Amino acid sequence: MTLTTPTTRRLAAAGLATALAVATLSGCAEEAPTHEETTSSSTDAAPTTADSATATTAAPDGAPTTADAEQKTEEPADETSSPTSLESSDGSFEVEVPGGWEDAIDMLDEKGVLLAAKDTERVDDFFTNVVVTTEKSVKNLTASVADAAKELAGKDGDYELLDAIDVDGEDAPGYTLVREVKDTQVHQVQRWINHDDKLYVVTFSAVESQAEQTAPLLDEILGSWSWTG
Repeated sequence: MTLTTPTTRRLAAAGLATALAVATLSGCAEEAPTHEETTSSSTDAAPTTADSATATTAAPDGAPTTADAEQKTEEPADETSSPTSLESSDGSFEVEVPGGWEDAIDMLDEKGVLLAAKDTERVDDFFTNVVVTTEKSVKNLTASVADAAKELAGKDGDYELLDAIDVDGEDAPGYTLVREVKDTQVHQVQRWINHDDKLYVVTFSAVESQAEQTAPLLDEILGSWSWTG
């Protein structure tokens, strides 16, 4: 008979979260069109300059000219959008994810996953994402986080322990590590939160080259965290 110790369960929860974040959500990138593909399709379907010129010549006085249309096209679009509120599958909390992100919970068919969301744009064939899983609460949160970081990083792995932050009244210590996924270096931040009798493991993943740029996104997500259950 195999005994499952508290330490084993904690490592399993942490490992599940990191594996889901880098494997399942990066895999869906193969099915999504790239920005270049979308741009190319739009360009192929667009009228030629000659067509535009013909249309302009035939247009009545006062109609917009080709130059006017080009000027409007060159104006930068407003890419900012409001955050989206998401509720965990068990109804215990809700968060706001950045504008341009989408709910990804349906992509993860694993027990213990409470929430998943990802960017709709990818970088180096990877979608920046956040995954929240749950497990039974732990007594010594800080020590458990340190043990998990060391174990998951491996003998030659590089990790950094992070000071605890406040997540809606609960301490959330964490760590960062870098792992390779399909020849891409992925930077992950994991935060552990004890609340009532549950442990919530929050894993945020982005390509390493975007780690500094995307760090504020995790801060915003955790800053919006609200216990509802």
